[in-house]
Amino acid sequence: MSGAAPRADQVRLDVDRAGVARLTFDHPRRLNAISAAMWRELPALLERVEEERAIRVLVLQGAGDRAFCTGNDTSEFETIRADAAQSAAYNALQRAVAERMARLSKPAIAAIHGHCLGAGLELALQCDLRFASADARMGVPAVKLGLPYRLEDIVKLVDVIGLARTRLMVLTGRIFAGPELAELGLVTRLLPDRAAMEAAVAEAAAEIAAAAPLSLKAAKAAFFEITRRDAPPDLDRAQRLADACYESADYAEGRRARAEKRPPVFRGE
Repeated sequence: MSGAAPRADQVRLDVDRAGVARLTFDHPRRLNAISAAMWRELPALLERVEEERAIRVLVLQGAGDRAFCTGNDTSEFETIRADAAQSAAYNALQRAVAERMARLSKPAIAAIHGHCLGAGLELALQCDLRFASADARMGVPAVKLGLPYRLEDIVKLVDVIGLARTRLMVLTGRIFAGPELAELGLVTRLLPDRAAMEAAVAEAAAEIAAAAPLSLKAAKAAFFEITRRDAPPDLDRAQRLADACYESADYAEGRRARAEKRPPVFRGE
């Protein structure tokens, strides 16, 4: 009697009643490396996060015990990324995801355990907060694979940890772990174990989910405009979203709740 066929690589999106969406990289046989099929799925899932009003915050996480995400599934490279032309098509898949993440109007949190490498690190860097357990290992080993670490990916690192530390990570291809992650500025918080990390993620996600959606949207727009490199900051857009907060029912609710000494109930209106 033959055994069950191995489960296909996938990425899942689950949403709880509190408005927390969890996007899970589920490819444990390859340490949650992202296959081309997974890259193709991600833009639609991120669009769902953007469009569903009930979703207030996104958490990125990896399935299993060993990894958040180890980047691209290199086992596919011989057939779909073997030369410059194939790489351009493959890179377009990644770019579509990166652009959608960059413009996401809802906060995102990376819940990092185990290996977080290459493209997995790039996705974590695009999250607003990164919580890691003590077993986390982070790096960009492109130079050890003969791959370029592209300008657009280097930019993500520079924005988070600065140019000098980015040079260290990219030019050595070294993997960093433990207190080094906090010293480099790669993580928002380093927790003693996975349970503590997941508890910290849940606490932050709940706090964000209870906040005013329009205020979060305005803040996310401001962060995007401050850090964008494709065009000058769109200050008018940022101001329009800030002004919308002043005109919102949520702002009125926030004032009432403060006066009545109770938690506000925000509806994104």
